Amino acid sequence: MRFGSQNRLRLARDIALVRGKSAKTDCAAFVFYCLPKPGAQHSRIAIVASKRIGGAVVRNRARRVFREIFRACAPNFKLPCDIMVFVRKNYAASDFRSLSDKFAAAADKSLSSFLKQCSEDALGHE
Repeated sequence: MRFGSQNRLRLARDIALVRGKSAKTDCAAFVFYCLPKPGAQHSRIAIVASKRIGGAVVRNRARRVFREIFRACAPNFKLPCDIMVFVRKNYAASDFRSLSDKFAAAADKSLSSFLKQCSEDALGHE
């Protein structure tokens, strides 16, 4: 999967929507927000790496790592979704595989709970 402009979450209103209405999962190395978008064609991601985690080299590496994780995991998502990742200072203590596993587990948990809620809402309206 190519990481193009259609996979980037850029607009402030979209980022605010994800932060305000999404499911939050707190991992040790990052905070994961996921907002399912059933009508969308592509999943999108925003990666926030503040100066608290390190200098420019460290922040850029963190963004590259999480973009690669997203690139690998996004085709396996049950639904397209908007994701926001806040990288924490101790992300570098985890290896790529554990970060990828945590990312995939957080996405799966968020999407599963959304699908469960949708099915319960559908059953309640019948």
